[in-house]
Amino acid sequence: MALQIISKTAADAWIPEIWAQEILTRLRANIVLARIVRRDYSDQVAQRGDQVNITVPMTLSAFDVGDTGTQNVTLTTKSVTLNKFKHVPIRVDDLALAQAAPNILEDLTGAAARALTEAIETDLFALYTAASGNVGTAGSDVTAAVIRQAKQLLDDAKAPQTDRYLVLSPKDHIALMGDSNLAVFFAQANPETIRQGILPNLYGFQVAMSQLVPVVTGTPNTTYNLALHRDALALVTRPLPAPMDGTPSVVVADSESGLSFRMTMNYDVLGKHHTISVDILYGVAAIRPELLLQVRA
Repeated sequence: MALQIISKTAADAWIPEIWAQEILTRLRANIVLARIVRRDYSDQVAQRGDQVNITVPMTLSAFDVGDTGTQNVTLTTKSVTLNKFKHVPIRVDDLALAQAAPNILEDLTGAAARALTEAIETDLFALYTAASGNVGTAGSDVTAAVIRQAKQLLDDAKAPQTDRYLVLSPKDHIALMGDSNLAVFFAQANPETIRQGILPNLYGFQVAMSQLVPVVTGTPNTTYNLALHRDALALVTRPLPAPMDGTPSVVVADSESGLSFRMTMNYDVLGKHHTISVDILYGVAAIRPELLLQVRA
């Protein structure tokens, strides 16, 4: 029997680095809240320990020149515990692989990325309970007036004017597009974005939509949209080590998305299947809750 030669294209489908890059590309496209919040603490995380301590900006007072008074400087820190260890296990049988469409790599990596995205985003959205205040009314739609209220509360909290975000559910994103009080502004400011289904900046907020905005069942249901400055929440990830048994793996630390994950792959000769696992270790915390608001609807 002649030796069967596997083409490079077919073999590439089982190189971990290629899978990892595909997953990374899709993660970047799917994340919303994880892209908004503070993530650059990940570079400060040591290789040991289960938490990272983040220094919270201090408040100082100005004195008249000549005043001999001093003020004590006390550094306040908030801890982010790395206690979220999630993975997406995938088993691909040889029979299924032989019968599968040629774009199986694209399908599987897309599904893995969505699963990781939902895990991270859901944990971040769960921090809505730490918000320092709220605007809006349960069971109603978000309006321009509600957003102005959120702006005022963040102004009162001395939140920086830049890096403010409004994250809305699909329902409230659509409702805001149809707000009659904003119709003239939308028509004059940037009508092309509305035609594309995107909301422009409003009252100093960059607007985003996420299907993972929490909705709590009740009478009526309460949708917990978020208005925040990026310093309100933190996401910290840690690169995981390669397996010690030589299992093919790749560890990806992505500076653009702030995410770090590991992918491992092996083949069961007797079971005739590939096993792929994508895992991530991370922690989330509300480090400045005074910069986080619930926008109820």
